[in-house]
Amino acid sequence: MSETPDPSPNVTPAFKAENEVFAPKSSTIISPNQFAFVRLPSEGMKIVELKPGGIINLGKFGAFAVDGVLGYPFGQTFEILDDNQVTPIESITYEADISEDVELSEGGAEAAGPELTKDELTKLFTNSSENNQNIINIGSSIQKLSSEEIDSLKKSGASSDFGQKIIEQIIAGHAGFDKKTIFSQQKYLKRKQQKFLRRFTMEYLGSSQLLKYYIEKDSQRVLDMSEETLGLLLNYANVRQGGRYLLVDETGGVVLYAMMERMKGQGTIVVAHDNEHPNHIALRYSNYQPSMVEDMVKPINWLQFMEPENERIDWVTATEDELNDMKFAKRQQYERRSKRAQEVNSVIDQVTTGNFDAVIVVSTLNLPSLVPHLIGTVGGSRPIVLYHQYKESLLDTQHSLSNDKRVLAPSIFETRVRPHQTIPGRMHPVMSMRGFGGYILWATRVFPKEGGVTAVGRGVSKKKKDEEAKVEEKDVVMEEAKDDKA
Repeated sequence: MSETPDPSPNVTPAFKAENEVFAPKSSTIISPNQFAFVRLPSEGMKIVELKPGGIINLGKFGAFAVDGVLGYPFGQTFEILDDNQVTPIESITYEADISEDVELSEGGAEAAGPELTKDELTKLFTNSSENNQNIINIGSSIQKLSSEEIDSLKKSGASSDFGQKIIEQIIAGHAGFDKKTIFSQQKYLKRKQQKFLRRFTMEYLGSSQLLKYYIEKDSQRVLDMSEETLGLLLNYANVRQGGRYLLVDETGGVVLYAMMERMKGQGTIVVAHDNEHPNHIALRYSNYQPSMVEDMVKPINWLQFMEPENERIDWVTATEDELNDMKFAKRQQYERRSKRAQEVNSVIDQVTTGNFDAVIVVSTLNLPSLVPHLIGTVGGSRPIVLYHQYKESLLDTQHSLSNDKRVLAPSIFETRVRPHQTIPGRMHPVMSMRGFGGYILWATRVFPKEGGVTAVGRGVSKKKKDEEAKVEEKDVVMEEAKDDKA
């Protein structure tokens, strides 16, 4: 087992909690007091908060001290040692380490039988069959190592490589392992690694990781949106730094988080919602300061959106003398109401003014009746992007928008990235992937010209000349007819 070098000579792997409480949050270095994404060997996912001095429990994979992972770059893989300590390793799964003789504790050696030498392990992992036709599954008879012996190995110690030793003994006790193809041997090894290895990878909690987490837990919470569909949505909406966007988000704030990630703290997102407060529960995992979220995100409910003049708050600012005469509790109440009035009136003014860079709708509301109210707030030649998990809803919306002269070329798109299993001689699509990821309707906001459109160009000029020539010819014929009568 090889260890990775220290990520930087200026970065200490273990931070002291008392010195790093106010450390800035980073997207490249694992820092204290931020949320991170943990990927397990079993392909499970977990979101953790890195509190200095804390212990994070990963279930059957063990627990580790937060201070042991601080200072390393995101993407680093660790293996859990004794006393909740960790050591950096190359990857979350790798081939069995056969560089040294396998050594087990006394209890493990008795359970597993004789020790395996380097030559024996090399022969074990290199012998294979051209096909699997000679494999006969006869249950426990094909595996010499019983479940009781495996449990005994687990209890034999908490060394860092006990999981690898268990895997090696399981493979050594498999009577038909050499009858498997190389591909089958690798799949078998990977399944055992997912079950026994005490390893994990620390990743930055970006919008892609957050979406994967919610898809794994409950895909309905994000309306079955896939990662590639989210990327297509942001591209069609042209989300960028400094932009102004109108958003309807029913994914709990996942789409909002992805937009904030692209905008890098610059710009404004007006979020329309149908409750007293918007549902942005996904932002609790973000590493953004509350002040940054407050500056960028401006919520507005549908009543304020549809009836701005009736919902505007008439507020009279108190004079300095009146403020000085107020008691402390009343002064605080006044300041809260004043702030509330300014926020509501400000977002109403923004919606009334309009000229947003794009409108993005990710909602289960009836889109054909909702979207016409949003079109007027979008600037000219700006995109209108709608997402829905079912294509039929977007087809109805597309039909209604086709008759709206404010919208140009509404089109429906679907994107899907199919993962492939890639090993030498065995590349094929993964058969167990999700078969859906939602649909996107994209259109462009335009301003129709009043009174119709008159086309100009060389073709019109030629047509005009032909008409003039016909008139002249007709006049000549009439003059000749008059002369004949005379």
